[in-house]
Amino acid sequence: MLTLTLACAAYDRTRPLIDGRVAIEGVALRATTLHPEAAFARAKAAEFDLTELSLSGYLRSLDAGNPAYVALPVFPSRAFRHSGIYVHAGKGIRSPSDLRGRIIGTPDYKTTANVWIRAFLDHDHGVQPREMQWVEAAMEAGEPGPAAATAIPGVPIRALPDRDLSAMLARGDIDAVIGAKVPSSFGPGRDAVVRLFPDSQGVEQDYYRRTGFFPIMHLLGLRRQLHERHPWLAEAVCQGFEAARRMALQDIRDVCQLAATLPWVAAEYQRTVDLMGEDYWPYGLDANRELLRAFARYHFQQGLSGRQHDPGDWLAPANFSSNRITTRPA
Repeated sequence: MLTLTLACAAYDRTRPLIDGRVAIEGVALRATTLHPEAAFARAKAAEFDLTELSLSGYLRSLDAGNPAYVALPVFPSRAFRHSGIYVHAGKGIRSPSDLRGRIIGTPDYKTTANVWIRAFLDHDHGVQPREMQWVEAAMEAGEPGPAAATAIPGVPIRALPDRDLSAMLARGDIDAVIGAKVPSSFGPGRDAVVRLFPDSQGVEQDYYRRTGFFPIMHLLGLRRQLHERHPWLAEAVCQGFEAARRMALQDIRDVCQLAATLPWVAAEYQRTVDLMGEDYWPYGLDANRELLRAFARYHFQQGLSGRQHDPGDWLAPANFSSNRITTRPA
C-alpha cells in the first residue's frame, strides 16, 4: 500500500476521495484541500505526490523539459469563459470588435482562462491579442501584484504591481478586465462595470453547440518519480477520480436530498444534459483529444509555448472503462 499526498480543491467531484467514500486501489490517500492558485504555487516545489495543475502552466513546463509531474487525463476544473470579460459601461464597448485599441487588464496574461478568452475573441470575432494594450496587476487591493510583465513578442504588456484592476476599471483608467475572477466593482448597484456579453450563458451555450468544447481549466499531476517507479499507479489514480466523478453526478441527480444549496439543482442538471449529453464532463484522452489539441494550438499561437504540444505526447495513458473501483461507506 502506497501512501500518497494530494492537493486539490474540494469540488463535488473530488470530495468523495477527500472524505474517503472512494478509495484508490493500492493507495492510502492523504488529501489537503487548497484553492487552485495555492496548489499551483506549491506544485512548483513538487510538494505533493498528486496535485491539481493549470493546463496552461503545464504546457509551459513542457518547454523546459521533464516537468516534475506527469499529466493524467483527469480534469477537475472546467468552465466556459465568455462571462469573464468585464468592461467599463461608459466606454462604448458593445461588442468584441470594440476592444481593438483598448487597454485590457488581467492579473496574469498566461492563465488558462485567458488563453480560452483570447482564442474565442480571435477565432470567433477576429480580434487578436496584438490589437489591444495589456496591463497585468492584482485584481483587488491587497492582493500580490506581478513582479514583472509577461513577455510575448508583438503584444504590448506592462505590469502595474501597485495598482488593482477592479478600482482601475471602475474609474475608467482601463477599458476592460478579463480572467477567471470577478472584479469587486461588478455587481448589483455598481453600474460602472458590466459584462461584455450580458447574456453570457446564452453565448456560452451557442459556443458549445458550434464547437462541442466545454473548456478544460485544470488537470491532475502525478509525481514523475512515482509514475516511473510504479507503472500501475497512473491508471489506479484515474480510476479513483473517475469513481468520485460518477458519485458526484449521482448526488446531483438525487432529489431526495439536494447535493448543492440550490433549490432546482436537479432541473439545471437535466437542462445541461439536454444540451451537452449525459457525459458532459468526461475524463480520459479520447473524449477530450480534439479540445486539448485546440487548446495546445491556441497556446502556441498566442506565444505561450515554443511548439504545439499534442496531448497524446504528454498525457499518461489510462483506461477509464474498467470497473475496478473501491467505494467505502460515508
